[in-house]
Amino acid sequence: MEMKRLLYLLAACLTLSFAGCSSEPDIDLDTYGGNGLEFVHFESSSDAWLVTESDESYDFEVAVACTYTHAENISYNIEIGENTTGVEGTDFSIPVKSVTINAGEYLGKLPVSVLYETTGEGFTLELVLSVDDALVNEAYGKTATISVKSDKITIDWDWLEGNWTAQDESGGDPYVMSITKTDETHAVFNNIWGTSADMAGVVDFDARTVTFKGPYNLGPAYGGSLMVAHIGDSGYDDGEFYAVLSPLGITISGMGYYLAGGPNDGYDFGADVTVLTR
Repeated sequence: MEMKRLLYLLAACLTLSFAGCSSEPDIDLDTYGGNGLEFVHFESSSDAWLVTESDESYDFEVAVACTYTHAENISYNIEIGENTTGVEGTDFSIPVKSVTINAGEYLGKLPVSVLYETTGEGFTLELVLSVDDALVNEAYGKTATISVKSDKITIDWDWLEGNWTAQDESGGDPYVMSITKTDETHAVFNNIWGTSADMAGVVDFDARTVTFKGPYNLGPAYGGSLMVAHIGDSGYDDGEFYAVLSPLGITISGMGYYLAGGPNDGYDFGADVTVLTR
């Protein structure tokens, strides 16, 4: 590890000796993950954008960060990656394919416009920083992948059913949830919160929601105990929770719960907000 760090330091120093415009690194702040070394990267390696017909503007910005400041403005070129499925000029436009970070600052912004009228249901935009690998922190990489969705997507049974990748808000590894239609107004969510439990909800495509009403059976993960939604400070009842459907995916609300019956009777726990994507 020490050897790797020394190699990064040597590479950074060699680069800076030619650039001749960097200030001292802010090791204490370590603003963007450089640990005292100079790195440049997209502030986020992935993002999701939603455009709707009612929006007045479809202009977005992609942030590029440097781990410490320069005495002069510095620019980095941006390329469109091979994983991009959108068509430039039809789905999106990037007026200038470079990002400038002003002197004394850590961030620069790349303007990207999404062209709603000509964009279909959605596309993937991959951006690549044209920088030497010696200036790229392995923890960040030098690409940003953006999933762009529009409200032209039809949210129906074909969209809802099948496997989804679930991620809890508090972190942890993603897991797979599957959704199955049982009749015209109901669907079963399998492996909700990663518990192997099946929960049936009422589907309303007009409102773009799925409503779950307790009591709920968590199944073998919790010894077959019933899960009862905790509503405010008024005690426990068989309350509701919801899944909200949008072109970006599904968001399942998080709440506090109480196990009634079974070997875990009386156990309180919290369920995360969970986001499902494809």
